[in-house]
Amino acid sequence: MKERKVWFITRPERDPKFHREALLALIEATDGLKIQWQKNREAHINYEKVLIAKGLKRNNISNDGSGGRTWAAMLKTFAYVYTDDNGYLHLTKVGEKIRDGIKVKENIIKQILTLQIPNAYFLEPGFRPKFESGFRIRPARFLIKLTNQKELDYYLTKEEITFFAMTAKNDNELPEITKKILHFRKADDNEKQIIKQEIAEKYDHRERSDKGARDFELAHGDVAHTFMLLCEYTELVEYFRGEALRINPKKSKDVSKEIEYYDERYPFNTRYLISLQRMAQSNGLDVDSYKASKYGKIKPAGNKLKTENKIRQLLANYPSLSELTFSELKSILEKELTSKEAEEYAHSIKEFAPKTLNSDFVESYLNEYDNRAFEDKTGNIFRALGFEVIMRPRVNSAETEIEILLTYNGKYCGIIDAKNYHTKFTLTAQLSSHMASEYIPNYDGYQGKRLMFFGYVTASDWGGEKNLKQITAKAKKFISDREIKGIIISAKALLGFLDYCIENNIPEEERIKMFLKIIDNKAYSSFEEILSYL
Repeated sequence: MKERKVWFITRPERDPKFHREALLALIEATDGLKIQWQKNREAHINYEKVLIAKGLKRNNISNDGSGGRTWAAMLKTFAYVYTDDNGYLHLTKVGEKIRDGIKVKENIIKQILTLQIPNAYFLEPGFRPKFESGFRIRPARFLIKLTNQKELDYYLTKEEITFFAMTAKNDNELPEITKKILHFRKADDNEKQIIKQEIAEKYDHRERSDKGARDFELAHGDVAHTFMLLCEYTELVEYFRGEALRINPKKSKDVSKEIEYYDERYPFNTRYLISLQRMAQSNGLDVDSYKASKYGKIKPAGNKLKTENKIRQLLANYPSLSELTFSELKSILEKELTSKEAEEYAHSIKEFAPKTLNSDFVESYLNEYDNRAFEDKTGNIFRALGFEVIMRPRVNSAETEIEILLTYNGKYCGIIDAKNYHTKFTLTAQLSSHMASEYIPNYDGYQGKRLMFFGYVTASDWGGEKNLKQITAKAKKFISDREIKGIIISAKALLGFLDYCIENNIPEEERIKMFLKIIDNKAYSSFEEILSYL
């Protein structure tokens, strides 16, 4: 199946003012979300019946419940609900607020303006066809920014949205798409037809398509209409039905200010790289759950974007900016900025940085191919969890192969082996023997600390979980007064654990206790597995 190359949105009810009614109907149809949703055709059909009873859907029930699934997909798209590993639906924070009738309009607008590709629903296994790789765009924000330009006379037609805007994959393509639209407007009818035909042939993913421009416009124009309705609901643009989005030039500055506020308050969310559930929960924060620009409120007089990109690069190795001290921030920034700039930005970041996972760190960590850098970033995660971290500790002045030693409570320690295998790491009998007979006895007593656990952090998949118990048994021969257990944890699961701790304001002492609790000769590939064990 070919991948999507143009924007898409599930659209059972195009007008967002009915999102709350659709959510309440889903809650009613599933007995307060207590009925399993996934692969439950009866629940899907029952949802359709409730929608019909409430006048939200025409009186036609599908044989397989596809109508109910489509409506639920719309609610997932906007992160009002998400599905857990057992197939049950859960409300996000914004879903709860909308259910309770709290700031309904403000919360729906927030979900529209933070809607992004990719998001948790678009990455679910059941979503077909998938989006092509490389998408990193907030469609509603992009359309509003595109419309709000003097070069385009502050308007954007449905045709232009269908053929140009909806082919953009990245937020930074605004100048390129603007240029294409301006060229299209100046073209004669014959040239316009050729341009549209070329776009249809290049971007249409549908197997049944004849690749004609008219067919492309019919197929994707409905999506364009839906996005235009969503933008209209924000009250930042006007929608002339079936024709165009427009912005009054007198309101242009106010629109720019509002969108800039959203750009600062709600940066692009990369949690889909960690976990679809964590992504849905994060995107599903209500409007009162504060977010802010990770770089604070300092606006450099010139080269703003270049300066912020530089800061992003410098801070990409650190998982939580809010938990770095002022001195640490300044020291990091002074590597490439002047002392004065570093001090100004460090103060700003310390004051305004949100208590949330650094999205730049997420991307850099999960796509890290340098083994030493992967080890260092893994150490930074454990440091953010509250452990004292010693990287590449030496025993008897000779450097060993263990990468990370964690100390806690002043008298205990654990050792972590970071495995940056991008195919699969397998805990073999040989590696098990090495851990049990060398690493564990060598590091027990390091700086007077009693070694209490061992572990492996893997860049991708893992195998050999059963050998964790073998290590514990063999280590008993060297250290008989305690049972030293181990853990295998994927980088995604470890990130998800830290993300959960930060978002729920869990103090460092409790974070360490929670991590120690999951060390039970078990392996974890996702944060959801960890959460079920806590």
